Amino acid sequence: MGGHLVDHPGRVPPRFPQHRVEAVTAAMGAVLDEWEVGPGTTVICGGARGADLIGAGLALSRGAAVRLRLALPPAEFARRSVDLPGTDWHARFEEVRARSEVEVLPAGAAVGDEVFAQVNAWMAEEAYGLDERPRLIVVWDGKPGDGPGGTADLVAQLAGRDAEARIRIIHPDPTAL
Repeated sequence: MGGHLVDHPGRVPPRFPQHRVEAVTAAMGAVLDEWEVGPGTTVICGGARGADLIGAGLALSRGAAVRLRLALPPAEFARRSVDLPGTDWHARFEEVRARSEVEVLPAGAAVGDEVFAQVNAWMAEEAYGLDERPRLIVVWDGKPGDGPGGTADLVAQLAGRDAEARIRIIHPDPTAL
């Protein structure tokens, strides 16, 4: 699972506004239902607010195992990729973290924001270790990201290795299509 972070207020242009969380959650849930995600299923994600935490929470509620792969130590990761004043994203992160298998990218594995690209590669490698044709639900507007390791990079990590990869893209704002 992966995809865009929920926007900070005032992001221009908006990409995944907070008011779209409910609709994205419903769309992700429908895919998980279609794929019969539940006990015996393993879901891997990076733990950021938005697509990662929505998907992880849905997977856990269906009895799936979740592997949370963090780019940075939990407190720093939360500060950079989870916390959003006036929302419950931090509480969601802590709940998912408490119920998941958590590993942190080793210190020195990458420099600066490259840690996010390194985590994408790590998650893709792990997914291929579990299934030769892993599935990916991604909340993505189809555009390049704001920096290394964004959603486009995650999609490329999986699609680039397997033209038959099962990738389901959910646009965070279907009115923008």
